[in-house]
Amino acid sequence: MATEQLVLITGAGGQLGQSLRKTLPTGMKAHFARKSDMDLCDAQSIETWLVNNRPDIIINAAAYTKVDLAEKERDAAFAGNETAVRNLAVAAKKTGSHVIHISTDFLFHGAFNRPIDETGKINPVGVYAESKAAGEQALWAEKISSTIVRTSWLYSEFNANFMKTMIRLGREKSEVRVIADQHGSPTYAVDLARGLWQMVAQLRGKPVKAATTEIYHFSNFGVTTWYDFSTAILGITGLRTPVEPILTDEYPLPTPRPAYSALWPRKFARDFRFPIRHWRTALVEAVNAFKQSEGAL
Repeated sequence: MATEQLVLITGAGGQLGQSLRKTLPTGMKAHFARKSDMDLCDAQSIETWLVNNRPDIIINAAAYTKVDLAEKERDAAFAGNETAVRNLAVAAKKTGSHVIHISTDFLFHGAFNRPIDETGKINPVGVYAESKAAGEQALWAEKISSTIVRTSWLYSEFNANFMKTMIRLGREKSEVRVIADQHGSPTYAVDLARGLWQMVAQLRGKPVKAATTEIYHFSNFGVTTWYDFSTAILGITGLRTPVEPILTDEYPLPTPRPAYSALWPRKFARDFRFPIRHWRTALVEAVNAFKQSEGAL
């Protein structure tokens, strides 16, 4: 009798981890590991867990995500975004597990002017982006069966994120100021989770392709600015708080943000036969899910 297949999800307490739990397909056996019960920086403990449990697929949703604080916490950023990935990859090589690693649009600083596909040349700027790039390279270096999924502007009804911050500010402030000259593609974490489960369904049972790493971009379709995204959030929520558009130079931060990092997810949609929604459509579901989670607004 064949052994039941297992999917390991790291970073279970994060936005994506919680979204993966919310969308877990019926009949799928998964272990959701939070940072408190699985230290990815402890190579020996990771190897022991993988050898004992033999997951077929690992979704690495764990990461160091404190973009601005990373400038002061370089070691912590690289530990969470490079060392942890290397430890998973080394252990997965011994168990034959396929690793799906979540990466970021922050890799794309440059003069882009249309949605970026998987052939786009990365140019990481800042410690956070450099550590995420190093994590991708660590995965490539181990030459295992793996997939890198880059995503952007992630938000959901879970944890702290831009959507929830804008709703809070819209309630508390008489006006909010939002950057209008940075372009990207908002991604509802629940949509990404559904796409990842579709990927898992297609990967399960297939022969492991050693030394093969594939890159995919995943976001909701459409390009917008933080300003337009915020006005859409407040509009759907029913808040009439005025939003003032400002330029990046008017809101300086320790870490520079990409001026244009919208992703082009058509390859993902095609290869995994997954219908990707426009960001405005997904946002309606996200706002409604948030309303349900906290009660009527």
